[in-house]
Amino acid sequence: MSPDKTPPPPSWLDLILYLVVGMGGFFGASLLVGRIVNTDVVTLPISILAYVLNLIFFAGSVLVLGVARGKLSLREIGFIPPRIEWKWFFGAIAISLALLPLRGLVGVAVQYLAGGNMEGLQGRMDVIAPDGFTWLGFFVTLLGAGILAPISEELFFRGAIFTWFRGRYSFSIAMFASSLLFGLGHFDTVGVVASSFVLALVAAYVFEKSKTLWAPILMHITTNSVAILFIYAALAFAPDLVK
Repeated sequence: MSPDKTPPPPSWLDLILYLVVGMGGFFGASLLVGRIVNTDVVTLPISILAYVLNLIFFAGSVLVLGVARGKLSLREIGFIPPRIEWKWFFGAIAISLALLPLRGLVGVAVQYLAGGNMEGLQGRMDVIAPDGFTWLGFFVTLLGAGILAPISEELFFRGAIFTWFRGRYSFSIAMFASSLLFGLGHFDTVGVVASSFVLALVAAYVFEKSKTLWAPILMHITTNSVAILFIYAALAFAPDLVK
């Protein structure tokens, strides 16, 4: 292709494959596991299985459907080799910490306006701390939900989905559409969807400006890890508050 020629926009088939195999595969596999295994009592192995499914379907679909098919370059999205400027390294951490109270308020407000309660969060709590406070559970959750899941989900939602929309539409449309899908991918309650949507909007903006996927990855890791630290600290020192 001539360097002066604009590359063709990504095809709709690519997006459909990402959504069906990535999101659809993850939720389908999770439902299947729920039918086979007694998930009324979540144990640490079930939590580990949830993290493994996250990696297989979100990161795996990007690598197989995007990278292996020549539809996505990990170098172009700044994933390999890992690169991030110091201003974005510290900025991503600061932004994610500043967002925590805002996201909490948005989530609670939306949940209240929708007439719901917070009981739907129990399933997420069961996965994060299936056995209450244990050091093994803490380190497994910190690795799985605090580090690996954010990398996997950022590869999918920002690296693949946002990039797909950005290849066809304006930044605003790409940011909104990919963030909406990210929010729907966290459908525990409408409050969680709203809170995740806010995080995704900012993550998409940071990705666009920093030109490296490691900036939103660092945001996501900070957000999840801080939440895990708070939950396990509460379980250790004030277990009645999180029952």
